[in-house]
Amino acid sequence: MTYLSREQSEYRGHPLELFRFSMAENQWLFTSADIDVVKDGDTYKPCYIRRGSITRTGDSRKSSLEIEIAASNQLAMLFRNSWHVANMMLTVYRHHYEDAEFIVIWKGRVTSCKWQGAAAALTSDSAYTLFKRVGIRRVFQVGCPHILFRSGRGSCNIDAEPYRLPGTVDVLAGSVATIKAAGAREDGYFTGGICRTEKGSMMIIDHTGSTVTMLDSFPDLAAGDAVDLYPGCDRTLFTCREKFGNTLNYGGLPYLPPKNPFSGDALV
Repeated sequence: MTYLSREQSEYRGHPLELFRFSMAENQWLFTSADIDVVKDGDTYKPCYIRRGSITRTGDSRKSSLEIEIAASNQLAMLFRNSWHVANMMLTVYRHHYEDAEFIVIWKGRVTSCKWQGAAAALTSDSAYTLFKRVGIRRVFQVGCPHILFRSGRGSCNIDAEPYRLPGTVDVLAGSVATIKAAGAREDGYFTGGICRTEKGSMMIIDHTGSTVTMLDSFPDLAAGDAVDLYPGCDRTLFTCREKFGNTLNYGGLPYLPPKNPFSGDALV
C-alpha cells in the first residue's frame, strides 16, 4: 500500500513520526515509535517526544510547531548553553509501519526552548522565516567583508588546514581554557578565530599566551580534550598581507578617502 492509502485507511494505518534535528555537522535523530526506525541509512532512536498541532496562518512564514521532549534529553541540554554555533534545523517525517514511503510534514528552525518541570518545550518556526531576512549587500568599506577560510564568492579562498594548530586543553574554567600549544603563537594570533572539537566549534574572543578565552562555555569540553585552533583576522589589509599573504583576495577598500570630497562628511 502507498502512504496515502494507509493514511486514508480505517484499519491499515499505523503512523509513526521521525524527528531530525541538525546543527552544523551534528544531528540528533528521534522517533515516536517504540523501536528503532532506519531511513536513508540513519537510525532514529525511540524516546519521549511529541509534537503539537502545526499552527498555520495566512502568512506561511508565521507557521510554528511545538515539540515536547524530556528535560534530561541530550538535545534539551544543549539549550542550557546560551550560544549556538549555527541555526538548529528540524525536519519531521511521517511514516506508516511496514511502509517504505516517508513524507515531510514540517521543515523549520528551532528558535527557543522552555523548561516545564520534567519536560522541555522546543518551538520551531517555519523555514520560510529564514527568507524574511534582508539579503547580504556589498557596501563600500575599508575593512574586508569576506568570510575567512571559505572558498567561493564572498570568501577569501584561504585553505584552513595549513593554519590549523592542534592542541590539548590543560585547564578549563568556564569559557577560559589553558592550551599550551597556543603559547607558540604571538598574543592575539587566535583572537577572532575558532576553537574546534569533534563536538562543535566556538569563537575565540581573546588570546594571550597559553590562555584562550571563548565567546561562551563550550558544552562537554573538558581538560585533556583535543582541540584544533584556527587564527582570526581583523579584516585589515596589513593582517591580510602579513598574516595570510592573501592581498590579491582582499575585499576591502583600504584607500577609501575618509571624507566625502563633495560634502565633507565622513564615508566611514
